[in-house]
Amino acid sequence: MAVKIMKPKVPSELPEKHFEDVYDAGEPYIDNALFKDCTISLATDSAVEFTEVKFDNVTFDEAAVSKMYLRDVVFERCDLANAQLSEMTMKRVTFLNCRLVGTSFAESYFEDVVFQDCNLQLAALGFSKQKNVHYASCRLKDADFYENKLAKVAFTDCDLSGINFVGTALKGIDISSSQFDRISVTIEDLKGCIVSQEQALDFLVMLGLVIKGN
Repeated sequence: MAVKIMKPKVPSELPEKHFEDVYDAGEPYIDNALFKDCTISLATDSAVEFTEVKFDNVTFDEAAVSKMYLRDVVFERCDLANAQLSEMTMKRVTFLNCRLVGTSFAESYFEDVVFQDCNLQLAALGFSKQKNVHYASCRLKDADFYENKLAKVAFTDCDLSGINFVGTALKGIDISSSQFDRISVTIEDLKGCIVSQEQALDFLVMLGLVIKGN
């Protein structure tokens, strides 16, 4: 089943701005802006909101924000490695060719989100809710999806080696085009998951069954 994703409603022409000039810790709300070829340092206990914003080739230096809200936002060629972004909300957000190694999205809510050609190795997404989300050609090696609630989520041509799906029901989730050499999942979690024939055999081996040829 194809996952239909609503694209970010970002104007084609956005005014380029400097983050330091527009960010106000007292009113941390930014809209209609392009941030390009820069480094942003953002660490706050306050909620931060971005609407109709594009980040292009931006490095987030030790970002730590709880309860960030993103709506109609695009990240392209950005580095958010090891950013601490727990309890965030993302609606109509796209990540293109981004580095998200070790990034924490724990206890977050995603709706209409695309990760395309991204490195999410060791990313932490435990206890999150995801609806209409597509991971396309992403590296999700050793990522943590512990106790997620997934609705209309697809993994296309991804590296899922070592991913943790324990406590996450995979009914209706298509991983048939992705690859893995090991995966953490329970039998209950796997019920209704869409897999390839080769993957089905791999899961049988994981269960300890011995497959005998004719």
